[in-house]
Amino acid sequence: MNADEAQDLQELLKLLDRAKPWEELTGASSPLWDVQSGSALAGDDAKTDPYQISHSVRHALTVAVDHLNCLRSSLIVEMEKDRASVSIHTHAQSSLIRGAIENGARAVWMIGPTSRLERVKRRLSLQAGELKRSERLREVVKQPAARTKDERMKQLTDLVIAAGVPAKEGKAALRMPQYSDIVRTAGDHTALGADMVDVIWSGCSSLAHGDLSGTLGLLDREIIQREKGIALARVTGSISNLYWTTVGAVAVIDHGFRLYEQRATRHH
Repeated sequence: MNADEAQDLQELLKLLDRAKPWEELTGASSPLWDVQSGSALAGDDAKTDPYQISHSVRHALTVAVDHLNCLRSSLIVEMEKDRASVSIHTHAQSSLIRGAIENGARAVWMIGPTSRLERVKRRLSLQAGELKRSERLREVVKQPAARTKDERMKQLTDLVIAAGVPAKEGKAALRMPQYSDIVRTAGDHTALGADMVDVIWSGCSSLAHGDLSGTLGLLDREIIQREKGIALARVTGSISNLYWTTVGAVAVIDHGFRLYEQRATRHH
């Protein structure tokens, strides 16, 4: 490990220590989650009941923090006062960061808009997407739900129309966007910006999928043999890549917590 890697590792451990208090927030009852009467979230929840936005955002942040905590557990083998033994993986830890970014972005995407109608549409579109995925799974395992897919979709459509969407646009309003759009929109709310958060998330996704482009482009590698135009390379985890991608995850999650507090606080 060279001096730059040692510095990046030290900063990574500090970053994960900074995020550790979130574990307590997501693992127990905290005043942070209280939705005050008259707050933006209280109104949002009333419009989306029984699919309250506050519940969905809290869940997304909890899942994001769980991924970060798992990253910390996988990274730190042994911690002493003045030293730490760590384990750097090639691909799996990037999968954890990807999960942290996606769920943090999901939270920010839902409550980021200043328009209540837009927040309601986004929450219900996520529910519609989940409904379709669960329906496909139920068909595979041959376990139908108590209500049909059409009945459940009608409930969501009725809610989004009651919130203010014209009836003829109800179905379109429930169309769930691609996760790349969710990540970019959430990134635009942070100081890093949409492009940087997108790059970080895409890089982690590439490694999570085992793409050769991510393996060769984002990890440390050493050519150990060449023969007939073919190179044999030793690939190892990149401490620098791990640090900077974690920076992106923490930035998105932190903004999600700040937005939740803002939307859940009564301002009048």
